[in-house]
Amino acid sequence: MENEGLNLCETLKREIELPKMYKLVILKMCPEIVDVVSTGYREQTIYDPNTFAPFNKYLVGIDLYFGDYNGMKKSKTEYGEEIGGYFKMTYGNKFDFISFHVQSFISPPEKTNEDKFFELFGINK
Repeated sequence: MENEGLNLCETLKREIELPKMYKLVILKMCPEIVDVVSTGYREQTIYDPNTFAPFNKYLVGIDLYFGDYNGMKKSKTEYGEEIGGYFKMTYGNKFDFISFHVQSFISPPEKTNEDKFFELFGINK
C-alpha cells in the first residue's frame, strides 16, 4: 500500500479538506512543513465480529510541503505516525476510524545562481 496513492476518481464521494485546527497543529508541531494538503480518501467497510454490524474506516491521503531552509527530517512512515498521533491528540479517540497516509513530499525547486543574485542585488519596486 506504500506507493499505491489514493485515486480520487475511484473512491471520492465528496471533496474533503483537512480541518483548520488539525492543519494548524501539524504546522506548529513540525515547523519544517509549510503546508499540508489532502489528496483524497479511501473508504473501507469493516464488520464488527461481535455483532456483524458494518462500519466504515477512512484512510486520508496527504501531501506535505516543505520550506527552503528546514527540509524534510523524517521518512514518510515517521511523518505518518506523527500526524496520526497529532490527530488523536487534537480530536481524541472518538474518530479512531480515521487514519492517514503520507503520499508525497513536495519541496521547492532549487534556486539558480541567477535567482540568488537578484534576491541579493535586485531592486524591488
